[in-house]
Amino acid sequence: MPQKPKDPQDVNPPRKEESATPPEPAESPIEQIRKSVSQMLDSSDPESPISATVVFKVKPEAEATFKKNGDELTAATRKLSGCNVFVFSQHQPYQLEPPDGDSVQYLIYEDWETVRQFRKQWDSEHLKKFQMSVFELLAGPPDLRFYHGWSRAAGAAPLPKTGQEHCYDVNGNIIPCGNTGQDGQYRAGASITGPRFTDNNDGTVTDNLTGLIWLKNANLFGEVVRDEAIQKAKSVASGSCGLNDNSKAGDWRLPNVNELESLLEFDNSSGAAVVSPNPFENLSPANYWSSTSVAAFPELGWYVAMAVGPPVFDLKFNRMRMWPVRGKSERVARTGQTKCWNIDMQIRRAVEIDCSGSGQDGDTLAGGVPWPDPRFSDNNNGTVTDNLTGLIWLKDGNPFGTRSWQEALDLCNSLSSGDYGLTDGSKAGDWRLPNINELRSLEDYGQHTPAIAQGHPFVNIRNSLCWSSTTVASAPNLARFLFVGIGSCVWDHKQVLMGVWPVRGGLE
Repeated sequence: MPQKPKDPQDVNPPRKEESATPPEPAESPIEQIRKSVSQMLDSSDPESPISATVVFKVKPEAEATFKKNGDELTAATRKLSGCNVFVFSQHQPYQLEPPDGDSVQYLIYEDWETVRQFRKQWDSEHLKKFQMSVFELLAGPPDLRFYHGWSRAAGAAPLPKTGQEHCYDVNGNIIPCGNTGQDGQYRAGASITGPRFTDNNDGTVTDNLTGLIWLKNANLFGEVVRDEAIQKAKSVASGSCGLNDNSKAGDWRLPNVNELESLLEFDNSSGAAVVSPNPFENLSPANYWSSTSVAAFPELGWYVAMAVGPPVFDLKFNRMRMWPVRGKSERVARTGQTKCWNIDMQIRRAVEIDCSGSGQDGDTLAGGVPWPDPRFSDNNNGTVTDNLTGLIWLKDGNPFGTRSWQEALDLCNSLSSGDYGLTDGSKAGDWRLPNINELRSLEDYGQHTPAIAQGHPFVNIRNSLCWSSTTVASAPNLARFLFVGIGSCVWDHKQVLMGVWPVRGGLE
């Protein structure tokens, strides 16, 4: 018997409707850009320098908002370590480009010491906020381009003069400076036209040579231990400490050893060895802490003895004065220190810590001018150029053995091509004994024995004492020297035998 045909619904039973997976939302243009750049950064050498330009075409009606956001980005970025340059400005298109009446162009140009440091900017919340907030203000996608970063040219951080204007014999008697080879003859270094300091009438003083801003009151906190000095400096803000400069907590810091040294003048025979005249208050010939540790023995910190000027060191739990600073100098070079330490008081030993937020030299990196890469160039003629200061040094760091101060002056003055491996065409009188600022500029406060930047091309460095051409004005039978192995600058009688390291260049 034939079977009854099945109901069509039975033949093709309805399928249960499958729930479709919703497609992933498309990435926004800014997310695509961020993803692409992040991939590029991941494949780059983290220690290589990097530069970038970004051109924005901004809708005319949104220009004011865009500019406000750009100014906020600039202020936040310039505080980051590793940022050589960050410029935000209106862009002038190339004259052959077709006119674009529908937009106003703005440019960001930035240069960073390393990809690693730029990456912190790229991943920062303030940059993401800027990118997300401005995209709708644009008439088209931004033009973003990356380049290999630049190294600062030789002489990026010219050294200041020591201020010494007199010359002395070995017994401390003033003599004419002509042909002595002393600091007072050459007066090498940068100077400034006009007043050195400006009283801002808000509790601060600007150093017009370095650009640094100092607290007008040079003894606001009395004597404190080193780590307390760091914390107190970080807390300084407008509305306290006699300030009405609109600064906030975190803008101020304890200066590093280079910043503190930048205030000094070595021709003073009494009082504080600070450039005069100056508008500072409560400044006396006392000892002032810096934020820089002694790399060889981090239980010790560097301080500046304002009575005589040189940086020396002491245990961090001893008490000294403090003098907060803010701003970033385009003249004062960084110290080279990148590590930070805390003192474990139970064992009285230094323990290395993460620098972030510590306020120490290795955290702030605020000395200003970053070091070029390479720091030193071997000229293959017996000389080495310091690309940071522009000075030219004898490649042999100890050509004459140990000599008295007067012998050191005479030997440097007579040095010429053909002597001690020199084939540079120099003649007698081109070389000199360096002043104390020049000699100290060689120091890398992150290194020791010797305290010279790693990878340097020098030979025969003497990890001991080297004479400078600078006399101690308050005791002119003494002259200043550098302990090359550690970095300290002290003084001794001019008859004492020490090493000699000739220099040339750096004269105005």
